Amino acid sequence: MIQNTNDLQEQGYNTDILESIKKHIIVGNVFRIIGIVIFSLIGIAAIALLSWNAYTSTRILNAVYDPCTGSSTIQPSYYYDPYTVDKPNIYLYPEKEQEVNVSLELKSSEMLCMWPSANSIENTSYNWNVTADKNGKIHDEEGNEYSYLFWEATGYGDGDFEKGFCVKGSETGEFLREKLTEIGLTPAEYNEFIVYWLPKMQNNEYNIIRFDGLDENDAYNQNYVLNVEDANGNKADSMLRVMMVWESSDSFVEIEPQEFETFERNGFTVVEWGGTEIK
Repeated sequence: MIQNTNDLQEQGYNTDILESIKKHIIVGNVFRIIGIVIFSLIGIAAIALLSWNAYTSTRILNAVYDPCTGSSTIQPSYYYDPYTVDKPNIYLYPEKEQEVNVSLELKSSEMLCMWPSANSIENTSYNWNVTADKNGKIHDEEGNEYSYLFWEATGYGDGDFEKGFCVKGSETGEFLREKLTEIGLTPAEYNEFIVYWLPKMQNNEYNIIRFDGLDENDAYNQNYVLNVEDANGNKADSMLRVMMVWESSDSFVEIEPQEFETFERNGFTVVEWGGTEIK
């Protein structure tokens, strides 16, 4: 291999031939560098293409039908938060038909969906102005009727079941009817609760369950602040919030049973139920 043309010149080689050899060496090195650059660019482009395909594939997998907008949309990543507050329903029972203002403030969460839409949104506070009667029928300003106000948000739930219940999946329906009655829900309310949650729970070996929201100072009430007033600014007389936190289990778990007093409905009553699955 030729290392230095000067050595060849000293050995008596023709100068023109040596200059030609130098040019060939230089040209060869230039093409070698160009080749390295081209292959490097191809490699970078390939990596970028693979990354883009992975990103778009994830976006497609996350495209779901959104009942709130009526279209298939790309949902933000927090939509799949395992600690999402699912399907809280707010029931309103004033003593007579009257205008009602419902305010829900999310302290550290984001709203995912609501029905009907809030009349106004101020920072993280959502406000509904509706008319309700003693039978629980709700009408918005356009006269549309609802059985309850619905919302879902992110960010609640933990797997600390210091107190609660461990129930066979096959017995979960009867358990919920018994406990929700004890807590103070009516048949119309607890049946709505059961038909929503039971399909997600009945085929598990066991379900570990606790009920939050019953203490006005607990984490649920502090993070999702609900205020209900009539047109004169008077707060509801009694309010019950039931947030079921649960997770499935392959085996029975010993837990200290949770105790609670049965809710009493006095005057203008507000009832809310919802749940979250710990995954």
